[in-house]
Amino acid sequence: MQRIRFFDIAKGIAILCVILSHSAIEAQFVVPSHFAKLIVSVCFSFHMPLFFILSGYFMHPERDFRWAKEARQLLCTYLLTGVTVLLGVTCVATIDHGSRRDALRQWGKAVFYGSGDISELTLWPVDFRIGAIWFLLALFWAHLLLHVFAKLPQTPIWVAGCFALGYVSARYIWLPWSLQSGMCAVAFLCIGYLAKQHDVLGLMQRFHWLWFAAGVVWIVDIAFFGGMSMAMNDYGTKPVLAVIGSLAGTLCLVGISECIDKVPVVGSALSLAGRSSLAILCVHLIEDDVLPWQMILVSFHEVLPQVPLTCTAFVMRLPLDLLLAAALYYVPVINEWFYPQLAKKQLGRKAVVDKA
Repeated sequence: MQRIRFFDIAKGIAILCVILSHSAIEAQFVVPSHFAKLIVSVCFSFHMPLFFILSGYFMHPERDFRWAKEARQLLCTYLLTGVTVLLGVTCVATIDHGSRRDALRQWGKAVFYGSGDISELTLWPVDFRIGAIWFLLALFWAHLLLHVFAKLPQTPIWVAGCFALGYVSARYIWLPWSLQSGMCAVAFLCIGYLAKQHDVLGLMQRFHWLWFAAGVVWIVDIAFFGGMSMAMNDYGTKPVLAVIGSLAGTLCLVGISECIDKVPVVGSALSLAGRSSLAILCVHLIEDDVLPWQMILVSFHEVLPQVPLTCTAFVMRLPLDLLLAAALYYVPVINEWFYPQLAKKQLGRKAVVDKA
């Protein structure tokens, strides 16, 4: 099936916003600013929902669940990234003359528990959070759940019930492996799947005023942003607005991406970032967990106090993440886990050889 490039562009913008928003959060810890707060509001209003919605858009939940493929692309990438984090924090502890045992113990619990953020509701004390790759665990559960619900009558009702159970239970207990995040994320997958079934993009093209309406809803969500963390099933002080705003923001990003697709150089660059988003996410998580960014940013702020610290952090991290993701592309075997298109090419070559 031919790829639709503007969807890759949308994913490319979203993964850049993941790095940008994390840079803003780190900057906020050092020097709080309205600019960093605005960046967090804009990015968190749509970036993770977009990944789940687009994943659902291309799903076929009526088919059998492909355990091997899902495990390789989501669980294996999670484990490998987690192991790399453990190696990284061990090296940093050695350089800083700290306790390697403590670093391994604390980060080992974080990798095993798989929580996107620190919570007081975990089954046992977990000092650190694993961070952004909670998405991989949640996506695995969400894919599995949607495959199950698709085979039941009244699928949307099952999905809504799953979302409600995940959301409410997270107020009382936080389970390992981002299970509850996946329970809520299945709703976004289902929305993406239904959007394709009912040709929502075609409807937007026929009635252009819908783009304006989506834009207004998204702006309102950003202006009154009350927080949103799909990692912890926290939809802020205005959960209904947060969910509706994330859907509107995703629609707007897809529309913007269609326009960018007509600009060859920019479209090609963002499309490449979108196709590499899984690899970029994982290498970004590694440097986010391993490197002492707050200490680094304090030093840079003393040298360049006039430059917004969010911009400084983003300019430092983006090239590093892109270089590491590019290097990962050339690592045999595991590159197919992080770049699914390579696995498809390999299957295509194998099919040609078998026919010959």
